[in-house]
Amino acid sequence: MIDVALASLIEDMIEKAGADGVVEFWQRVGDNLASRMGKEAYLGWTSFNVAVREARTAFSIEGEVTPLTDMAITDVDGDVVGYLYAMRQCCYVPTIFRTRFAVGRMSPADQAVTDEYNENVHNIAVCNFCVFHERFREEIAKNISVAGNSLACFLLATRGWSGETKISSKNVAQVNINEDHMRALLRNYECVYALVMRGARIKGER
Repeated sequence: MIDVALASLIEDMIEKAGADGVVEFWQRVGDNLASRMGKEAYLGWTSFNVAVREARTAFSIEGEVTPLTDMAITDVDGDVVGYLYAMRQCCYVPTIFRTRFAVGRMSPADQAVTDEYNENVHNIAVCNFCVFHERFREEIAKNISVAGNSLACFLLATRGWSGETKISSKNVAQVNINEDHMRALLRNYECVYALVMRGARIKGER
């Protein structure tokens, strides 16, 4: 019932505020939720990645996150300054499927908000909920420090419930990851992002 109500809410908001208004709404929700999660500090990447695996970080509110420790991001000195993280399933997929089962289809408002975000903010969304996810992670990263350094989050690739995929060429280049690696990861994961020490000079950054 709540899932269907959420779909109806998006429809109602887009009628009143337009697709750009819904994008702004989701970004505010991301900001507000992140501000309530508090700060976290870790001695190094090992302790942070253990916390991620054990669902003890603010990022865990989205669901199960896997640290891809074989895909380290290094700086110009060769030091590890970040890693890739992935989710096998977006936490909103059950909502999407229950809504489609109850109503028969996703609301056209979902696609309208997705298109607005992709055209005017960042071409990475595969559904309207991606708007919330990206802003939430960006703000959460600022509140988490690893070895005394706050983090920056870069959403790299997404795969939607219909099979559509998106890869952020801008962000992939910024963390020096090959787009072919992203395509391979999307076979097993629906969402891939990078967490990097803020201000790090990444090796091979384009």
